[in-house]
Amino acid sequence: LADLRSGTDGGCFQRTVSLTEAKTDLAQNGYCVLENVLDAAEAKRLDVQARALMTEKTGYVKLEGALNLVPDLAPLCTHPDVLDVVEHALGDDFYLVNNVCAMWCQPGSPDGRLHSDWPLDQVPDPWPEWPLLIQIMWMLTDFTTENGATRVVPGSHRFLRPPDPDRIYFGERSVTGNRGSVLVWHGALWHRNGPNTTKTDHRVGANIAYAPCLIHRPPDAWPLVSQDLYDQFPERLQRLLERSKET
Repeated sequence: LADLRSGTDGGCFQRTVSLTEAKTDLAQNGYCVLENVLDAAEAKRLDVQARALMTEKTGYVKLEGALNLVPDLAPLCTHPDVLDVVEHALGDDFYLVNNVCAMWCQPGSPDGRLHSDWPLDQVPDPWPEWPLLIQIMWMLTDFTTENGATRVVPGSHRFLRPPDPDRIYFGERSVTGNRGSVLVWHGALWHRNGPNTTKTDHRVGANIAYAPCLIHRPPDAWPLVSQDLYDQFPERLQRLLERSKET
């Protein structure tokens, strides 16, 4: 954790996208992809660490509180390009809600249910036009249509209501990307995991959620960051995790 306190990232990040275009895509379509942000070798290393901690070897598996278990995920939480896009959407008063969740879509996993994200399940529609949550998915493996890449209905964040579970939406599409890319989406966007129809191709992501500070964190929704680990993080990450740590 020596690099975490100083806030350095070991040279694993690179910028290959236009942030202006990404912000426009997020506003218009409800999502954007920052391509090849994390070095592929580093993404693979984090993938191996996270998967080793997940005991279920079939289906769609989540590792909640992954930051406690894989502290090397910490630099992903404060990547400047990602935070630039998040701040553009939420303003400068936001925090990290969920303590990182590793998500593993294994071969043969079925597709998920189309939905929007917390806290909209507690908000009557029409929903507000401004976002209550911005979601991040770091692609620790390639995301392909065949291995269960996240599926979205572009522009659905502007419908201001949840999807009808009994309807089929023909505008739905898979969001694909190379290992090391980042998917960013508006919490109201209709989305789900796709089915992994392959026999051997695993899909793993690291999910980080940011909310404006006016939204209160549910006390028992996600594991809290341990105080010992929190004390080792750089100041920027400590500020983001102030509501999500042990007290």
